Amino acid sequence: MRQLIRNNIAIRSSLALLGVSLVIGIFFSLASYVYFFDDEQKHTISTMQDLLNSAENTASIACYLSDKNLANEVVNGISKNNVVSKVTIHSGKTMLAVSQKTSIPTSFELPFAFKHYPDFISREIFSPFNPREKVCTVNMEINQATVNKNSTDKALFIVELLLFQNLLIASVLSLIVFVFFTRPIKIISDRLHALSPQKGELLKHPENNKENELGRLVNDVNQIIADLVSSLDEEKNLRLQHALEERKFQTFFENAETGIFKMNCKGELLSYNQALTRMLNIATDDGAPSAALLELISGQELRLHLMIDAALNESRVVSEDFCIEPGRLKEKKWINIVLHAAENDLLQGLINDITERKYKEEAAQQLAITDHLTGLNNRLGLERKLAHLMKENAHGHPSPFFLLLIDLDKFKEVNDTYGHKAGDMVLIYFSNVLTSILRKTDFIARLGGDEFVVLLCDMSDQEKAIEIAGKIITEACRPIDIGHGISASTGASIGINYASGDSFSADKLLAETDLAMYEAKQSGRSAYAIARYETSPDQPQSI
Repeated sequence: MRQLIRNNIAIRSSLALLGVSLVIGIFFSLASYVYFFDDEQKHTISTMQDLLNSAENTASIACYLSDKNLANEVVNGISKNNVVSKVTIHSGKTMLAVSQKTSIPTSFELPFAFKHYPDFISREIFSPFNPREKVCTVNMEINQATVNKNSTDKALFIVELLLFQNLLIASVLSLIVFVFFTRPIKIISDRLHALSPQKGELLKHPENNKENELGRLVNDVNQIIADLVSSLDEEKNLRLQHALEERKFQTFFENAETGIFKMNCKGELLSYNQALTRMLNIATDDGAPSAALLELISGQELRLHLMIDAALNESRVVSEDFCIEPGRLKEKKWINIVLHAAENDLLQGLINDITERKYKEEAAQQLAITDHLTGLNNRLGLERKLAHLMKENAHGHPSPFFLLLIDLDKFKEVNDTYGHKAGDMVLIYFSNVLTSILRKTDFIARLGGDEFVVLLCDMSDQEKAIEIAGKIITEACRPIDIGHGISASTGASIGINYASGDSFSADKLLAETDLAMYEAKQSGRSAYAIARYETSPDQPQSI
């Protein structure tokens, strides 16, 4: 029963209305009972007073004449009222008349302890001829039990009417609430309980409630159902799309030729695909953090950590090229690492093998700085070499060297006499001479035409530089076979300059050496001259 009351709003609302009506009815019924009981008591006393007033004149005459018969008529008349139990008329100590009912109603006990009401009324009777002369006294006893019973009966009747009225009103209100509110709500609840919103089912409007608040409630519920169905369909489509994308990504992740990985802020690999495993020749991903990448780029870890900081703190994609030294790998490789920030201080990235591209770039750079005829460095190669040496000196890593500027003598005559092909053969021959005489650590460049430059690296001994210059001149003076039994004769004029460990200017160094070479040519060719410089090598010599 409790469960039924708890789960049924119609029963709960009806019981609530009846309970409230009953409480209110009881309260007002009690108030009405007290009021009407008190009013009936007052009315009874007032009636007794009126009864005495009507018999007062007759009693006055009877007492004045001492007429007992008339006095008996007075008391008998008063005794006819059912609330009077005894009436007496006294004239002094003489009893003129008395009337007492023999059958007294059974005493009636009040249900409540009300205030006390008088049960005895006394009236002094004066002479009909002298209003100041007292002739007798009329005493009247009230049957209080009868009065209480009459008062209670009347009050209870009123209470019963009030209670009935409240119950009737409560019942009608309960019926109204049931018909107009709880019943439609229950219908909506039952339909909603049996509804399958995922199938797109909608609520039907309760009868005669389409345009009111309940109808609007049903419309709102139907709108929510429609939105829910739309959201479910959209979510279903998104899940399917997500599953497809996830499968595509997994396929891409597993079969891509690009290395894909996830990394923590320490540079440790957390997960990676098979392509990265093959590319770096590392162990298959077992789920544990791996320092394999850090080991492979040993000595370059700072660059990787700078990339990680930039990706996490600046929220941007960073990319760097790294050279992986031989170790676990069979050969030297170049890789490009791309990093971008993910969630929880983690990073995602890509690794591509750019070894072939790097080799092509190096080949292109080498081609850009190589003389296509002799295979030596060209003017651009010389400029880069001097710039590198200047940078090393500026950073506190001095590397002293001698610069030899060489110009072939009689080369123009060879070209003019035997043609450019013969001239090319002479240039090739002389480049081979330089390569055979100089060390592998030395630098050789052809600046164009018949002009060559040699850098004797890490050398500060001027005598040694002069000795090398002498060998070059000797070899340059030997006859050169240019075919068909023809030999070409050339020579070499050399300017020698020295660059110490201090900073230097490449343009100034070349200009000074060029002047020295010009002096060598002016001295009769196939000779060398030393440039004038302020800082001399270990064994200074001037021309």
